Amino acid sequence: MLLSDLISHPYTSRFHLERYVNDGSPSGFSTLYTTNTRTSPFELTSWFNPLICTAPSSCFKDYGEIPDVFSQFQQKGQNWIIVHPDMANNDFFKHQNFELKTLYELKVLPTASGRTVQIIDKNQDDYIKLHYEGILGRIRREMPYNKSISGPEMSKYITSAISKKILNKKIAIFPEIGARVLINEKHKEWGMVWRKNIPLGLKEEDYCFLFPSFSLFSMDRVNNHHLPLLQQIISTYQYKPEDYILEVILLPLIDVYFDFVLTLGIQPELNSQNLMFGFSRDFSECSFIVRDLESIDKDLTLMKYLGISFESEVYPYKCIEKKQYNYQIKHSFMYDFKLGESILEPIIETATKHFNIDYHKIQNKIKVFAQTYINKLPSDFFPDNKWYVFDRVLVDQSKSERPYIEYSNPKFR
Repeated sequence: MLLSDLISHPYTSRFHLERYVNDGSPSGFSTLYTTNTRTSPFELTSWFNPLICTAPSSCFKDYGEIPDVFSQFQQKGQNWIIVHPDMANNDFFKHQNFELKTLYELKVLPTASGRTVQIIDKNQDDYIKLHYEGILGRIRREMPYNKSISGPEMSKYITSAISKKILNKKIAIFPEIGARVLINEKHKEWGMVWRKNIPLGLKEEDYCFLFPSFSLFSMDRVNNHHLPLLQQIISTYQYKPEDYILEVILLPLIDVYFDFVLTLGIQPELNSQNLMFGFSRDFSECSFIVRDLESIDKDLTLMKYLGISFESEVYPYKCIEKKQYNYQIKHSFMYDFKLGESILEPIIETATKHFNIDYHKIQNKIKVFAQTYINKLPSDFFPDNKWYVFDRVLVDQSKSERPYIEYSNPKFR
């Protein structure tokens, strides 16, 4: 995408950036395991109609708030849930009290995650995260009750911190306001999550351009002759490349990461899909908006260390404690792999490719900066001189072990 097009059409450009200016995750599975052609974010289909399943209200379990946008399906003791079209023939819906049909009243856009869609309507543009029975990326994407409410539960926790003004002012989230789960006669659960499209924590004047962080350094699949946005921004505004990536993006992002850790006792999954950048009009300031809050680690041991009282309704899902074999590994995984390999590394590599700057100089400055925060954590929080990534294989979620690979000499701490 051309920077001039983004500046001229900041909102509609986000649709293109979300889907096509995306190199995928470092695992390499993003385009290998995706939705079908008609619903894939990587294809040229502009929109599609989702499905809707209506069933007796007694079959549903709600958490938080689901907007009353389809009240016509809630009459006479009935309720509804939105279903991904790829799931049309799933055995879950072969129930005499379930009615599954195409919702022609609703148009949606696929987003980078594949199973999350954005509503296209002049009065509504929220997101709906949908249950997907099958592999997207490297893992299965089913949403039983505990996974469905994990995001809204964490959204409430972070929202409270934002309202108390105890978090970094550059932090915002896309609030996940509620979850709805349909339960069939075999007690199998099928969920969805409702996500608002207005960042909580920022005012409209705090950002003019909002897009996924991967779009800053990825190539445009449709216009592969266009240079990365990061290169275009630095060149257009004649910023000093090293100063720009460090002072505007990387060091403030390290601030944000450790603010979540040290203030709330949680580890956000800041991969390039979950983190969005909000830039000011001249791209001289950057804010950080987190989405897909379900995958945040709740560090119960650290919370106790910090004196934070917290109880999770989904315990032990996405809760980590010192007694676990991979407690230190998970800290490294979220920081060194998710944040480091998914965002920090590609930004630095893109800048060094297009400008005459020293990779190792940038890397060392990040290490020194991060150490000021690491010194405030328990001494055994991170593994000593080791860091961990996932092997490039599919993840079997039925097993407690994960395919970690150990490396020496962490890149960014």
